[in-house]
Amino acid sequence: MQFQVPQFTEIEDKIIGPLTLKQFLYLLGAGVIIFILYKFLNLFLVIIVSIPVAGLAIVLAFVKVNNQPFIATAKNFFGFLRKPDFYVWRKSITRTKKQEESPLIIEKVPAKEKIKPVSKESLQDLGWRVEIEK
Repeated sequence: MQFQVPQFTEIEDKIIGPLTLKQFLYLLGAGVIIFILYKFLNLFLVIIVSIPVAGLAIVLAFVKVNNQPFIATAKNFFGFLRKPDFYVWRKSITRTKKQEESPLIIEKVPAKEKIKPVSKESLQDLGWRVEIEK
Protein backbone atom coordinates (compact mmCIF):
# COMPACT_ATOMS: atom_id res chain seq x y z
CA MET A 1 0.00 0.00 0.00
CA GLN A 2 1.48 3.34 -1.03
CA PHE A 3 0.92 6.59 0.78
CA GLN A 4 1.54 10.03 -0.55
CA VAL A 5 3.94 12.09 1.57
CA PRO A 6 2.93 15.77 1.87
CA GLN A 7 5.36 18.13 0.17
CA PHE A 8 5.95 21.83 0.82
CA THR A 9 4.51 21.83 4.35
CA GLU A 10 6.10 25.22 5.08
CA ILE A 11 3.98 27.01 2.46
CA GLU A 12 0.66 28.29 3.77
CA ASP A 13 -2.51 27.55 1.84
CA LYS A 14 -4.18 30.30 -0.16
CA ILE A 15 -7.65 30.45 1.33
CA ILE A 16 -9.20 33.73 0.21
CA GLY A 17 -8.14 34.48 -3.35
CA PRO A 18 -4.39 34.99 -3.55
CA LEU A 19 -4.19 35.64 0.23
CA THR A 20 -3.46 33.30 3.09
CA LEU A 21 -5.66 33.37 6.17
CA LYS A 22 -3.14 35.45 8.16
CA GLN A 23 -2.76 38.00 5.38
CA PHE A 24 -6.52 38.31 5.05
CA LEU A 25 -6.97 38.77 8.82
CA TYR A 26 -4.28 41.48 8.98
CA LEU A 27 -5.93 43.41 6.16
CA LEU A 28 -9.42 42.82 7.57
CA GLY A 29 -8.35 44.09 10.99
CA ALA A 30 -6.89 47.24 9.47
CA GLY A 31 -10.06 47.76 7.44
CA VAL A 32 -12.23 47.44 10.56
CA ILE A 33 -10.05 49.91 12.48
CA ILE A 34 -10.17 52.43 9.62
CA PHE A 35 -13.96 52.03 9.32
CA ILE A 36 -14.41 52.67 13.06
CA LEU A 37 -12.17 55.75 12.81
CA TYR A 38 -14.23 56.96 9.83
CA LYS A 39 -17.46 56.72 11.83
CA PHE A 40 -16.12 58.63 14.88
CA LEU A 41 -13.58 61.14 13.51
CA ASN A 42 -13.68 63.74 10.77
CA LEU A 43 -12.19 62.95 7.36
CA PHE A 44 -8.88 64.80 7.87
CA LEU A 45 -8.03 62.85 11.06
CA VAL A 46 -9.16 59.58 9.50
CA ILE A 47 -6.73 60.06 6.60
CA ILE A 48 -3.87 60.96 8.96
CA VAL A 49 -4.45 57.98 11.26
CA SER A 50 -5.41 55.44 8.58
CA ILE A 51 -2.18 55.78 6.60
CA PRO A 52 0.02 54.26 9.37
CA VAL A 53 -2.64 51.63 10.19
CA ALA A 54 -2.91 50.55 6.54
CA GLY A 55 0.88 50.63 6.16
CA LEU A 56 1.36 48.41 9.21
CA ALA A 57 -1.26 45.96 7.93
CA ILE A 58 0.41 45.77 4.52
CA VAL A 59 3.83 45.25 6.08
CA LEU A 60 2.52 42.53 8.41
CA ALA A 61 0.70 40.79 5.57
CA PHE A 62 3.27 40.86 2.77
CA VAL A 63 6.81 41.75 3.93
CA LYS A 64 9.30 39.00 4.76
CA VAL A 65 12.74 39.60 6.27
CA ASN A 66 15.28 36.80 5.75
CA ASN A 67 12.44 34.56 4.56
CA GLN A 68 10.56 35.01 7.87
CA PRO A 69 7.30 36.92 8.36
CA PHE A 70 7.69 40.50 9.54
CA ILE A 71 5.81 39.74 12.78
CA ALA A 72 8.53 37.23 13.77
CA THR A 73 11.25 39.79 13.02
CA ALA A 74 9.45 42.44 15.09
CA LYS A 75 9.00 39.99 17.98
CA ASN A 76 12.70 39.10 17.89
CA PHE A 77 13.65 42.80 17.76
CA PHE A 78 11.61 43.76 20.81
CA GLY A 79 12.79 40.65 22.66
CA PHE A 80 16.39 41.72 21.97
CA LEU A 81 15.70 45.21 23.34
CA ARG A 82 14.38 43.78 26.62
CA LYS A 83 17.42 41.56 27.28
CA PRO A 84 20.54 42.82 29.05
CA ASP A 85 23.51 43.90 26.95
CA PHE A 86 26.01 41.50 28.50
CA TYR A 87 25.99 37.92 29.68
CA VAL A 88 27.75 36.50 32.73
CA TRP A 89 28.32 32.79 32.93
CA ARG A 90 28.40 31.35 36.41
CA LYS A 91 29.00 27.68 36.90
CA SER A 92 26.38 26.30 39.22
CA ILE A 93 27.75 24.21 42.06
CA THR A 94 25.56 21.24 42.73
CA ARG A 95 26.52 18.45 45.05
CA THR A 96 24.72 15.27 45.78
CA LYS A 97 24.56 13.63 49.19
CA LYS A 98 26.86 10.86 48.02
CA GLN A 99 29.58 13.36 47.11
CA GLU A 100 29.31 15.13 50.45
CA GLU A 101 29.49 11.91 52.49
CA SER A 102 32.57 10.37 50.87
CA PRO A 103 35.61 12.62 50.42
CA LEU A 104 37.64 12.24 47.28
CA ILE A 105 41.00 10.57 47.97
CA ILE A 106 43.71 10.70 45.37
CA GLU A 107 46.73 8.46 45.85
CA LYS A 108 49.98 8.90 44.04
CA VAL A 109 51.26 5.56 42.78
CA PRO A 110 55.01 5.48 42.06
CA ALA A 111 56.11 4.23 38.67
CA LYS A 112 57.71 0.78 38.83
CA GLU A 113 60.26 1.26 36.12
CA LYS A 114 61.06 3.65 33.37
CA ILE A 115 59.59 2.67 30.01
CA LYS A 116 62.16 2.21 27.25
CA PRO A 117 61.40 3.65 23.82
CA VAL A 118 60.48 1.09 21.20
CA SER A 119 62.62 0.82 18.09
CA LYS A 120 61.20 1.15 14.58
CA GLU A 121 62.17 -2.42 13.69
CA SER A 122 60.27 -3.91 16.62
CA LEU A 123 57.16 -1.89 15.69
CA GLN A 124 57.35 -3.16 12.11
CA ASP A 125 57.81 -6.69 13.40
CA LEU A 126 54.78 -6.33 15.68
CA GLY A 127 52.68 -4.96 12.81
CA TRP A 128 53.76 -7.87 10.59
CA ARG A 129 52.77 -10.36 13.27
CA VAL A 130 49.31 -8.78 13.65
CA GLU A 131 48.74 -8.95 9.88
CA ILE A 132 49.83 -12.60 9.71
CA GLU A 133 47.68 -13.78 12.63
CA LYS A 134 44.47 -12.35 11.17
